[in-house]
Amino acid sequence: MQAVSSIEYHDTPIYYNKIRINHFIPIGANCRYLKVPKVEQLEDLPRVFNKAINSPLNTLSLRELVLKYYKTGEKIVILVDDHTRPNLHTPIILPLLLEKLVSFGVKEQDVYLFIATGSHPPPTDELIRERILGDQFEDWKDRIWLHDCDVDEMHQDLGLSELKTPIKIDKRVLSASACIRIALSDSEYHYFAGISGSVKFFVPGSAARKTIRFNHSRIFDPNTGFKPACRMANIKGNVCIQDIRNMVEIIKEEHPIFVIDAITHMGEIVNIFAGDIIAIHNNAVQQLRSIRDVSISEKADLVIVTKPSVNFYQAGKGYDAASHAVKEGGSIVILAACPDGFGPQDYLDTVNEVRDKPYLEAMRWIIENRCSEDTFEVGIQNAVELFKILEMTNGSLYVYSELDKTVLEKSFRVKTLKKRKNVQETLREFVLSYLKHHPDNLIYVFEDYNILSKLS
Repeated sequence: MQAVSSIEYHDTPIYYNKIRINHFIPIGANCRYLKVPKVEQLEDLPRVFNKAINSPLNTLSLRELVLKYYKTGEKIVILVDDHTRPNLHTPIILPLLLEKLVSFGVKEQDVYLFIATGSHPPPTDELIRERILGDQFEDWKDRIWLHDCDVDEMHQDLGLSELKTPIKIDKRVLSASACIRIALSDSEYHYFAGISGSVKFFVPGSAARKTIRFNHSRIFDPNTGFKPACRMANIKGNVCIQDIRNMVEIIKEEHPIFVIDAITHMGEIVNIFAGDIIAIHNNAVQQLRSIRDVSISEKADLVIVTKPSVNFYQAGKGYDAASHAVKEGGSIVILAACPDGFGPQDYLDTVNEVRDKPYLEAMRWIIENRCSEDTFEVGIQNAVELFKILEMTNGSLYVYSELDKTVLEKSFRVKTLKKRKNVQETLREFVLSYLKHHPDNLIYVFEDYNILSKLS
């Protein structure tokens, strides 16, 4: 094989955490760099923000809502993402929003933050400061509410959805003293709910565990893992997100909701919309399609993707995206540091329960024994997806992370890259070795994990 130092490489930059990696696919290899469409950055973000809140979709302007519903002493509740989400938009838009509310006559002490954790453990002050609010933490620390899905007495029963999901929502969000709820959203593609953001601030974000269990347990199919409609970018016929939308429709009948939705792209806010929560969710479908969908003429033998992830559970969104672009029997490489470990304990416990079963048998066992309305816990769906992808790739799912190699290989049954001096050299050596055995194979490198590859 030609000396590594004399080889010229394709320009395929990706990031592992904040480390820029490039030049790991040699010139001459059958490679395509799947780039996201170019989007102009906002030159005047405050102007775009003001336009959004003044001319919202299908609802009154924010100022009109404040004048109609707010009285001094009542609370305006701003719902924000928790510490497991990127939160690029939160510290940028939050001060603009607070400034506007005050200019509309709202007392600052009447504005509260609600961290919509869903079924995730509530964050510590340190995590709120580090991953959500940054330097603004001190300004808000006495006006922060943390959701906890397991405190039953903190949830109000709103009856049943059309699919008979019990609607139990955090009382503080629904309280009569909370006159307006403002969700600070960043809509994105979601691997089984189709489109995240907006409506998900209420379910699962503000919901009791029972509500989450009933809703999420409907996504499974013993033959395909997730039901075919429960997939990335799709909301049509998607039983999970349609149930959530129905529950939000019920909530908003009696509880005014306003959504501010940031569209982010390659680490930047590129647009802002505001308005009715269902209208915003519909709008996100169109907005994301224009900046996330990439056409491919065929699927690849090897797909390389990076996913900024606090844990291995969150990394699943990366290899799910890659799975849309890889051939049956192909390989996926995912780079995800996962500084917080493996994620929900139920995820690790579940994969350990099926360590001796073939991939499809393991997937079906999990669906039959751990995915009912009574047994499902968030995290287990990733075990289902993991074994589906391991079956599709014949076990060729490679991971580079800071996680324990033995647990990854024995419990999750993925392969790990043999670490060299650094991630750059590790990935380069893997690719060169791969091409030595498969010189003509097609390789895709994802510029960003939020790509939906579609056969043209």
